[in-house]
Amino acid sequence: MQEIAKGIYIEDSYHSGNVGCVLTGEGAVLIDCPMLPRDAWDWLRKITAKTKKGITFLINTDCKVERVLGNCFIPATATIAHQQTWAEIQRYDEAFLQRYLAHQKDYNSSTVADLAKARIVLPELTMTVDMTIYKEDRVFRLLYAEGHTPASIMVHLPEERILFTGDVVVNGEHPSLAQANTLKWLHALEMIRKMDNVDLIVPGFGKPCDLAATEELTEYISQMRERVYECYRSGYTRRETVDRVRMEEFFSIPPARREVIEQRIRSSVQHVYDEFKKAADKKR
Repeated sequence: MQEIAKGIYIEDSYHSGNVGCVLTGEGAVLIDCPMLPRDAWDWLRKITAKTKKGITFLINTDCKVERVLGNCFIPATATIAHQQTWAEIQRYDEAFLQRYLAHQKDYNSSTVADLAKARIVLPELTMTVDMTIYKEDRVFRLLYAEGHTPASIMVHLPEERILFTGDVVVNGEHPSLAQANTLKWLHALEMIRKMDNVDLIVPGFGKPCDLAATEELTEYISQMRERVYECYRSGYTRRETVDRVRMEEFFSIPPARREVIEQRIRSSVQHVYDEFKKAADKKR
């Protein structure tokens, strides 16, 4: 648990990504939560060691399972997310979760057994446009970013000049484009770079960083779009394009995670190919 500013903490060691905790006089405001039960309980122990006022809000930065499944472990007064998150996780029934767990090669059998006990908790409050929350001397600006998923939001602390981006920004990690609108994602990254009151970014994965990380991500997405489009324009099929487009040179891949990352890249290429195909179909 790292304190990045007075009363603002992050943890970047959990399997499902980075999480944040902002202490206020009315209780802690959490930004995302760990998905794995053991990580969630560890996070709660660390939070209760810092405050006895409980958790007033939990903010989910998007609708992906990794961001919302752990909600059931967090005793928050209320959970906040985008309306699209509320709509998306309506379909996370038992069958869906079982299919999801069956594809998680990173987890051992005991972890899968623990996750099977989790239940979906819908957000109590939703937003469709930017909103601001005031907690005593803390100001939280919830910004609709879109792009990475239709439900992506970011949490800006303007007084502290800190931006929690969720997976809109990842640092040193191959991003997942499988649910993305890549043009809107590029626009969201440009929007971040134009913010004049951000010194520190807490990404969805990776170490805290500055605005330069958005440039690397923009280059990654742009290059994938260019490489996929070249294949599409040349008449290659979706499967042929997946086999031809390589992105490994952008970020290192730990040997233990190679299979997972390679599958992530393949899924991303498939999705970008579909974006170009749908755009062409609309013009016909």
